[in-house]
Amino acid sequence: MVITRKFPILRCEEDQCTEIHDPVVRETGLRIILMDSQGEENFALIRTIPYEPKLLILGLLFTSRLVSTPLDLIQITVRSQLAKVRVSETCNIREKLAALRPTARLVTGVCGPEESAIGTWQACDLPPVEAPYSVQLNSIRKAVQSLNAEMEIYRETGGTHGAALADQNGDLVILAEDVGRHNAVDRVIGKGLEQAEDLNSLMMVCSGRLTADLVLKVAVAQIPILASISAAVDSGIELADAAGITLIGFVRGGRMNVYTHPDRLALPTA
Repeated sequence: MVITRKFPILRCEEDQCTEIHDPVVRETGLRIILMDSQGEENFALIRTIPYEPKLLILGLLFTSRLVSTPLDLIQITVRSQLAKVRVSETCNIREKLAALRPTARLVTGVCGPEESAIGTWQACDLPPVEAPYSVQLNSIRKAVQSLNAEMEIYRETGGTHGAALADQNGDLVILAEDVGRHNAVDRVIGKGLEQAEDLNSLMMVCSGRLTADLVLKVAVAQIPILASISAAVDSGIELADAAGITLIGFVRGGRMNVYTHPDRLALPTA
């Protein structure tokens, strides 16, 4: 599958301009239809790169709390920009879909209409994330640096976000890129589920802002540490604190901001 296209552009540096063909990431629409014995239900239309859609779908349905394991997906058929997903009857998808609103990213496919990050977490009725181990600061830096170095599509086009699961030493286990930061996280979680990884023993590193909806995906997956090269926003910090997630932003060079639950980090003593 071709993920990039080349466009003729005028590249200007200072006062010098040159005509070149520049690689640009491809973006396509993907409509997801859920199916059970009663028929079909429209779930979502997302914008994504044309690559491994089944992993994205698995991760999205899992973090939306519509399915619990890969075995809940009986069949996924993708043709062009349409994906039809037959879901196990035990998932009760119609009941879950009826509780969702398509008007707010924070609650779409998650826990129902709540106005605040804390309210959303309480509505989810999820256990707090627990992981009795500590991680070295250098492991966080190593994982984020490896993510930046290994985002091949970004290096070619500058047009993607990245996310990765890393072990406690900072070594990457799974990496994914997409045009949207949420999609990148969903892809990584989907791949982790497919490979039967112990998500609770891993940490997530990503390139995007740490908002409540992104933190909630990590909480659903019971991943204890979420770190990014970018900033956190207030809703993301509040939800991470309530969910028991160690939230870290601005991981750049030797610097990082630890917003919540620093007890999982092996901090230097004074």
